[in-house]
Amino acid sequence: MTRRYLGAALAAGLLTAITGSTAIAQDKPPVVIGAIAPLTGPGAYDGQLTVEGMELMARLINDAGGVLGGRKIKLLTYDDQGLPAEGNSAAKRAIELDHVDLLIGGQYSAVALSMKEVTRDKIITMITTAQHPDVTNQGHKYLFRLSPQSIAMAGMYANFICTKMKFKSIAFFTVNDDYGRVEDTNYRRLLTDCGIEVKNTEYYNHEQTDFSVAVTTLKSLNTDAIKITANSMAQAGSIYRTIKQSGYKGKVIASAVAMTPKLIELAGASVEGVYSASLFTADSPNPSSQAWVKLYAAASKNEPNFNGAIGAEAVQLLAGAMNEAGDPRAYDKIAAALHAHAWPTLLGDITFDDKGQANQNVFLIQVQKGRIVRVAE
Repeated sequence: MTRRYLGAALAAGLLTAITGSTAIAQDKPPVVIGAIAPLTGPGAYDGQLTVEGMELMARLINDAGGVLGGRKIKLLTYDDQGLPAEGNSAAKRAIELDHVDLLIGGQYSAVALSMKEVTRDKIITMITTAQHPDVTNQGHKYLFRLSPQSIAMAGMYANFICTKMKFKSIAFFTVNDDYGRVEDTNYRRLLTDCGIEVKNTEYYNHEQTDFSVAVTTLKSLNTDAIKITANSMAQAGSIYRTIKQSGYKGKVIASAVAMTPKLIELAGASVEGVYSASLFTADSPNPSSQAWVKLYAAASKNEPNFNGAIGAEAVQLLAGAMNEAGDPRAYDKIAAALHAHAWPTLLGDITFDDKGQANQNVFLIQVQKGRIVRVAE
């Protein structure tokens, strides 16, 4: 199987044969991918969606013939609870005890920043949604990251806020971790540079459930907008509802890649009209994406979503790269393959720079009538 599988199989309908698959030789050992994600704790729902996307893509690849001449992909899942110590423990267990061939993980920046030191130069590691720049800036030769760095995402999104929304003042409500603080720094500089006054930042903790005091403080600032940075949909839903109930009259905008069908379910009318930015929308015109969305909708009780899509993309890329390398443990060859050329995926064509940072398309999105849609820039 060549890299052409990545785009062509999805776009041409090869993957519709999900129940009538090509037979795979039973005497060949599986390729084992460790999937590390927050499966419990505040980020559990998002982590479960990411793993669900991985599992579906592995299933599709296996049904289409597998990898490396007929080997199945097998996922072993690990719960990092959204905590660096648990992520480190999961990575060590995956590498040293379970002897997985490849790793996917790093949904949260704090976990990715810590876990990369466990995996450093030991195993191919695909980071999914963590955006902190040091994940790749201080990464290692086998580490790759799918989500854009926070500064790259912020640059595009801030330009839209400055040129289209034209706020005079804004305040931030930000999760108190590495990702949140980097977001705060980036947007404060970018928005200030275009003449928007950033009046204040209120921080909240991962375990927090009551946001009324902070929202009262933010409302009292009388800003034109409040920007929410959240990486837990449960917390985000509560935050948006609290702001709506407070009677705040300004605009509310979400951080990039933070608007999901689950958040709309949790927040309801509180997120109607809210803008964000994402690598994935279910209404994408990309034929590969359209095929995956149709298949995901049929196979899952959940709506097609960003977390599932980026988890699927991680498996899709590793499958193609190991096919080019010829061995799931040929890490130098797999890394070289990922760097060598553009890869067609369900999120569009992707390339990696010399530090393993992906270059992917980012789109502006908005909640309209309870649906996430792509909007013109």
